[in-house]
Amino acid sequence: MNKVLVLGSINIDFVSFVSRYPNPGETFIGKDFDIFQGGKGANQAIALAKLDIPTFMLGKVGKDSYSDFALSSLVKNGVNTKGISKSQKNITGYASIWVNSQGQNSIVVHPGANGEINEDFILQHEKLFVETSWFLIQFEIPHKSILFALNLAKKHGLKTLIDPAPVGQFNLESIFKFADYLFPNEIELKELTQTDDILSGINMLKSKGVEEVIVKLGKGGAGYEDKGKLILFPAVPVDQVVDTTGAGDCFVAGFLYGMMQENDIVQAIKTGNLVASYSIQRKGAAISFPRKSEINWKEMAR
Repeated sequence: MNKVLVLGSINIDFVSFVSRYPNPGETFIGKDFDIFQGGKGANQAIALAKLDIPTFMLGKVGKDSYSDFALSSLVKNGVNTKGISKSQKNITGYASIWVNSQGQNSIVVHPGANGEINEDFILQHEKLFVETSWFLIQFEIPHKSILFALNLAKKHGLKTLIDPAPVGQFNLESIFKFADYLFPNEIELKELTQTDDILSGINMLKSKGVEEVIVKLGKGGAGYEDKGKLILFPAVPVDQVVDTTGAGDCFVAGFLYGMMQENDIVQAIKTGNLVASYSIQRKGAAISFPRKSEINWKEMAR
């Protein structure tokens, strides 16, 4: 069976549930608070493992007590953690998250040990690139490391999936040519292309070397370009949106699962939408992701 290598951030999420976002200088009482496993890399690795895909995580945690929480969460959910090591000088990365009453979120990330992921660290784990066939990466680790890892993935013939979040300020031109599948949301697509038009943005990225662009549209579902036309796939309707944190990560995992099953991009996008619809109905990121056995796959036929 296909195996996936995920390189990326491992964070702890400190989540405040609020009726609305506070104004500058304002203090008010939140509705709820919790601590969850987070980080886009860890989120995507857990989402894949919950879909019964053999998944290896490559990354770093800190020297603090939260590192044990992060590692145990990954192991409990079936992620192979032999590519994870502990920093001797930095804390585990963390995110401060506000979730409003509509389930929308605002996030501030502190990299912590994730910032130590460098070329030497990646090269020490080159064997993982040999053992896997898909490579998934995000932008919560240093830019040089992203570029180096993508080079290594292509050297070993892996299919590459890139989630360009956060977009940041670094030059992405050198990265585009390594992307078999790129997953920006609407905001990221505009930052990458300086256009509000989704189809124009997709075409611009493909002209720079990206093989396929799948745009995550939140409650609008997802879209991609086929034969010059923008094809939209509506989100799967749910009774109540509780928390959208990690939904994009869940979508990417669902997409990859769909590609492994059907090798068809249309079916993969539909699968991504279906899997993500389960995550938004629960609090938290990784903890909200569905297991393969929980999903009603008959909904794909709708």
